[in-house]
Amino acid sequence: MELNPFEFKISTGLVLNDRDTRRMDRVISDVSQSTGLDKQEVLEFLIYGAESELIQLQVSYDWEFFRRKIESKLKK
Repeated sequence: MELNPFEFKISTGLVLNDRDTRRMDRVISDVSQSTGLDKQEVLEFLIYGAESELIQLQVSYDWEFFRRKIESKLKK
């Protein structure tokens, strides 16, 4: 399966494999809906402002915890 253009942006911006890129796309979509930001804004935040959360995701691989942390940071 090929990545769509937005998934390709995710994979290059965050350096993820295809499976995790698709999963990150779903997380970004969920966060976008709950915060009112568009998907590109959420991705830019992840690239430039969520380094510690991304590191914790790599360690724990807990996607639900990661999504909640990002949502709470963006809703403040």
